[in-house]
Amino acid sequence: MAQSLREIKVAKTKELLRNTFVDLLEEKGFDAISVRDITSKAGLNRGTFYLHYLDKYDLMEKNQNELLKGLHGKIKQLKPCEFDKYYSKEMIYPPIVQLFCYLMENKRFIKILISSNGDPAFPKKMKEYMKESFYEKLNVIEKQHIIDIPHQYITSFISSAFFGLIEQWLEKDEQNTPEEMALMHMKMLNFMKQLIRQNNSKL
Repeated sequence: MAQSLREIKVAKTKELLRNTFVDLLEEKGFDAISVRDITSKAGLNRGTFYLHYLDKYDLMEKNQNELLKGLHGKIKQLKPCEFDKYYSKEMIYPPIVQLFCYLMENKRFIKILISSNGDPAFPKKMKEYMKESFYEKLNVIEKQHIIDIPHQYITSFISSAFFGLIEQWLEKDEQNTPEEMALMHMKMLNFMKQLIRQNNSKL
């Protein structure tokens, strides 16, 4: 269904507030930012800000939640049972590319959130969100009998490793493309699979 003019205007206003907020986070850090700073830099009046957010904390929380909701949607498209079909032939798995494209689109916000100028609680929040998203996939992993380890340990390992990969990627000045990151993901999984097979063969 097509958006109304009002919905389009609201979306654009929220996007402007978010982009301005990220600019200020980069410049001075969250603690030093005021609502007046945000509206002045965005060229909006404070009344417009308060139509959408209670304060800067509400702005931060709602934008984090929107970001993580989108991330969950991309992870939801991943089907571990399809990895082998692509990775055994050294082909890139399309949903992984889409996931990295989403992260690339939100690079500035994620990068600042996990930096000293962002939210100290966000890295843990993002890892917990990814852990919950990956947990939904474990019934497939369990049916394939890949490894006999409790769910909470597998999800903790996967989410922490994936977060580390994202963090390293975003911190680089010359950033790899989403396609290059998808290729790297393929190589890492193939390497881990090889290690598991080698270990099992020695038992």
